Amino acid sequence: MNKKFYNFLCSVLGAIYALLFPARVDGLENLPKEGPYILCCNHISNRDPFYLALRCQPRYLHFMAKAELFKWKPLARFCTALGGFPVDRGHNDLNAVRTALNLLKEGHVLALFPQGTRSKDNSRTPMLAGVSMIALRSGAPVIPAYIGGPYRPFRKTQLSFGEPVSFEGLGRRVDSDTLKAATERIEEAVWGLKKP
Repeated sequence: MNKKFYNFLCSVLGAIYALLFPARVDGLENLPKEGPYILCCNHISNRDPFYLALRCQPRYLHFMAKAELFKWKPLARFCTALGGFPVDRGHNDLNAVRTALNLLKEGHVLALFPQGTRSKDNSRTPMLAGVSMIALRSGAPVIPAYIGGPYRPFRKTQLSFGEPVSFEGLGRRVDSDTLKAATERIEEAVWGLKKP
């Protein structure tokens, strides 16, 4: 990550987003000020990572992003400078998991979109179990987030951060039943932030 570039981009986009895509934010008190955590959010647009990054400052977000973004070198350098790292969504990508676990071990913030892909109409598509495996193995708190969308110029978009997801009673064992239960809890926590 290039923190200088990250900060510069946030300052530029912060001004642009404040004008064009203002946010109605709640739950900022749920974001840990120090230590590792996993931010899990629904995914509706390519704007989502920037929208989250702006609100989570001064913490830096490290995003797990689809490997296709890293095939073109200029885009790969851009993503890497902003703390992004690739994941092969078609397979069990152990390298991506190791990178995620190392980032958390070092005290960083990991940002994930557990749906695995964008849902442009913001429909409730299933979430993948990878985030649960990372959460259970790392022991890092999982903070749910919800972006209301769609992004409309000059209209406020809902952005909510919830309380840490409880995995009480699940233990740290990583088997299919535990992963399924943990993923369901994350899913309920994210969608539970949706306002009527």
